[in-house]
Amino acid sequence: MQKTDPVIFIIVAILMLIGALFSYSLPIFLEMVKNWGEYHFFWRYLLFASVGFGWMIFLSTRNPDKWFEPLGFSILIISGILVILLPFLPESIAPVIKGAKRWIQIGLFKFSPVEFFKLGVIFFLSWSFSRKLKTTPSVKEEFKLLGPYIIILGIFGGLISFLLSDLGQVLIISIIFMVLLIAAGGRFKVLGVIGIVVILIAIIAIFSKSYRIERMENWLYTMSATFLPHPLVNGSIANYGQVISSLNAIHHGGIFGTGIGNGIFKLGYVSDIHTDFVLAGIAEESGIFGITIIFGLYAVLLHRIFKISNRSSKKEYQLFALGVGSLIATQLIFNGLGITSIIPLKGLTVPFLSYGGSSLLAFATAIGMVLMISKKAKL
Repeated sequence: MQKTDPVIFIIVAILMLIGALFSYSLPIFLEMVKNWGEYHFFWRYLLFASVGFGWMIFLSTRNPDKWFEPLGFSILIISGILVILLPFLPESIAPVIKGAKRWIQIGLFKFSPVEFFKLGVIFFLSWSFSRKLKTTPSVKEEFKLLGPYIIILGIFGGLISFLLSDLGQVLIISIIFMVLLIAAGGRFKVLGVIGIVVILIAIIAIFSKSYRIERMENWLYTMSATFLPHPLVNGSIANYGQVISSLNAIHHGGIFGTGIGNGIFKLGYVSDIHTDFVLAGIAEESGIFGITIIFGLYAVLLHRIFKISNRSSKKEYQLFALGVGSLIATQLIFNGLGITSIIPLKGLTVPFLSYGGSSLLAFATAIGMVLMISKKAKL
C-alpha cells in the first residue's frame, strides 16, 4: 500500500488552527456574560481538535480492507440507535436546547449523534450501492430496488425532522443520497422522482410547524428586503436579526478585515458567532481576503478528496470518498448562503471551523477514513 495523502493532513491542520484561533476571538462576549473566562471555548476546541486529529492520524494508518467496514457499521449502528433513543431520553441526559432535543449530555460534555449518523449513512449507502445497485432492466425494477432505502431513510428523516426539529440535517442526507445514487449508476428519472418526493416532504414538514412557517415568512421578507427593491411578503426581521447583523459584519470587514480580535458584531449582536455564524465573524476580522483564503483551502481539500474517489480501486471506496466530499461541500455552501440570507438558515456547522466537539470529531473521523482508503488509490 502507498502512503496517505499528505496535502489533506496539512489542510485539515490549518483549518483546525484557524478554528482554534477564532474559538478564542469570537465568543468573548458570551464568555464575559457567563463569567466563563476568556479561554473557555478555546481550550475546549483545542481538546476536541487534538483528539480528532490524533484519531484521524490513527485511522489513516489502518488497512482499509480490515478496518473500513467494521468501523463504518459501528458508526452507523451506534449513531442510529442513539438517534432513535434521543427523543425519549430524560432531559437530565438529553437537555432541551432552543426548543429541541439534539444533544446527549455526559458530565460537562454534550454531543450530537446526528453528526455521526450522517457519516454512517454515507458509509452504508457506499457499501450497499456498490453491491446491489447494478444496471436494472427498467425504471420499475430500480424503484423496487431502492424501495427499502427510501423507507428506512424516510423513517429516520421523519424522526430527525419532526422529533428532533432538525430539518437541515435531513436535507443534507437527502442530497448525499441523490449524489451517491447517480454516482452508483442510478437513472436520472428515478432521481427526479425522489427529488420531487423530498421537496414535497420538506414542504409538509415546514407547514406542519407554525414556527417553521413564521421562519420562512421572515426569511422571505429579510432576503427580499436585502436584495430586492421591495419585500416579497409581509414579515419581520425579528427572528432574522442575527442574519442582518451577519451581513453587517461581513460588510464591516471589507477587504482586509478589522483585525483579529477587533470585530464588534460579536459583542452581543450575533449570539452564535462561534458556531453557525463563524464565517461572518471571520469575514469581519479577516475580510474578504481571509474568507477567500479559507475557501481556497476548502477547494483544495475537496479536490484531493474527489481525486481519491475517482482513483480508488473499489466502488465502495469511490462512493464513500465522494459522499464525504459532498457532505463537506454541502454544509459549507448551505452555511454560507444561510448567513447571507440567500437561503433560510439551516443550523449547520462549518466543517473544522465551527465550535462543536461532535462536528469536529465526526469530520475528523470522516477524513481519517478517506485517508485510510487513499492508500488504495492510484494518486
